[in-house]
Amino acid sequence: MGDARYTKNGFLIPSKWLKGFGAKLRIQRGANVLIIESEEREASRKQLGRMVRALRGSAAKLGGPTLSEIEKLVNEVRKARAGRH
Repeated sequence: MGDARYTKNGFLIPSKWLKGFGAKLRIQRGANVLIIESEEREASRKQLGRMVRALRGSAAKLGGPTLSEIEKLVNEVRKARAGRH
């Protein structure tokens, strides 16, 4: 892990690792992950999430395929590509 250190007070990351992220950083803790990103990246990630939710909602209203139907189609294509009809 190089210069990073885990101490009783926290996890210390060298500032050189954060170059290029911009002046302001967003830090978010997940179940098994720590996300460090720029404000712009966070905004883009959230916008993408909103767009995906909107598309999923529209697809559900229009009668688009369910997740299980999509999985079935994907598996069929994979088998065909692998030569296992």
